[in-house]
Amino acid sequence: MVSHKVGTVRVVVVGRIVCTILHDAGTATGRKGSMWAAVPAAAACEALVPDDDEPLLGPGQLPPRNAQLAPLHAEINISIIMVKGQLELEVSHARRVYGVNGEVPDSYVKCYLRDGDKWLHKRKTRVIRRTTEPHFKQTLKYLASEALGRTLVVMLWQRCGGFEHNLALGGAEICLDKLSLPQRTYGWYPLFPATSLAADESPD
Repeated sequence: MVSHKVGTVRVVVVGRIVCTILHDAGTATGRKGSMWAAVPAAAACEALVPDDDEPLLGPGQLPPRNAQLAPLHAEINISIIMVKGQLELEVSHARRVYGVNGEVPDSYVKCYLRDGDKWLHKRKTRVIRRTTEPHFKQTLKYLASEALGRTLVVMLWQRCGGFEHNLALGGAEICLDKLSLPQRTYGWYPLFPATSLAADESPD
């Protein structure tokens, strides 16, 4: 946490959040991309400041046990909604995507519905070539009857050439029961090491 005081104003920076406390008025404004209305200072900071020991997860994301994010981990932007008996997963784009040896990779996304130890109903996007910020812009669909009561696993893969197997770069597991599926949910999901999810090892 970093704190700076300018006159009667103190700016507290914790993680990605900036909390500006106005000491003379006893109020605060929080800023994360845009200014929020002033609220009581203590309540504002308590609501805005995340726990430094916990990563910022996407909506409904389940943190794997005993797993930590790399300092420069990849993230994927997706949206989820239930429409006319189908679960629609829009895989938009990803950022900070590097191959296992630090190279700029060809990458694609594979998704599964998880039921305990079973990984079911694989879906995947097309391959996007040689970029650290691939834009997939592809919608993957599941029947509602297949999805309800299960978790959704989103995996980012590196396509390798020749006779080499493709490599899993990371993944996120999402509890669908934690989402309001009739409404579209958007979010950035940090990708944990694939091994922490007991990842699928299929190379295709």
